[in-house]
Amino acid sequence: MCGDEFAIVGKQEFRRYFQPSRILIGVLPAPTRSGFNLITLCYDMYCSKTPILMAVAIQSTNASYELAQCLSEYVLSVPGTRLANETLYCGTKSMRETDKLSDLGLKLSKSKAVSVPGLSAAIGNIELVKEAILCTGDHLILVGQVLCFNINPKNEDLPLLSVGPNTKGYRVLVHSGVHRIAVADG
Repeated sequence: MCGDEFAIVGKQEFRRYFQPSRILIGVLPAPTRSGFNLITLCYDMYCSKTPILMAVAIQSTNASYELAQCLSEYVLSVPGTRLANETLYCGTKSMRETDKLSDLGLKLSKSKAVSVPGLSAAIGNIELVKEAILCTGDHLILVGQVLCFNINPKNEDLPLLSVGPNTKGYRVLVHSGVHRIAVADG
């Protein structure tokens, strides 16, 4: 039951008010030419302080859905403005059709605590080991324990955000269909 001051709306309309989402790029071990798959992730959160756990959601239609069930470690890279086009590409292309890492020619950076590398052009890389998986409707929640946070102090990019149709206060860098990648404006 909704109060008179509220209107019932659909998911896309609600997204206009429930924004932005932080964007990460998952670097997952994969049976590709490069050995890795890159996936843009917009559903992410911290879910524990001690130990430090982070969760990301991966849709069941993505090839990364199967990868997440088999992996033991992975990296979450924090993309900035210079990776906006690549972030959109990784979110709209499938590993089933292409090796995104090879296509984009992105350089990797050796991790300190896991064997999976991070993205060299990222603002930072988060190294994780898989703690748990929870199947939730058409997504799975991949929970990882953070072993190491790495930042590139020379990278002064702003972190990327996924925004809905209300772009006031954001500078949209790239978009395709309902996907808008932006940074905070001002």
